[in-house]
Amino acid sequence: MEECGRSLNNYRTTRNLENWKKFKKVIKNTKRLFFNMKIQEVANKSCGPYELMNWINKHKLPAIKAIKYDSQLCLSPDSL
Repeated sequence: MEECGRSLNNYRTTRNLENWKKFKKVIKNTKRLFFNMKIQEVANKSCGPYELMNWINKHKLPAIKAIKYDSQLCLSPDSL
């Protein structure tokens, strides 16, 4: 965090394009470190892969879906 502030102040004083690029690189690396730490924290706490991805939930197949083999439904274990 302190490195971000120093980098921003350096850019503001010089208004140099190279300093702007350094600032953006520092911000990108800081964000990456932060989110990697959060991912590790969640993964170590809950040990569940679905905890890391809120947008993916377990889904059941609709009742109308069935296993097909050679265009025929497999409705019983014998037909498998």
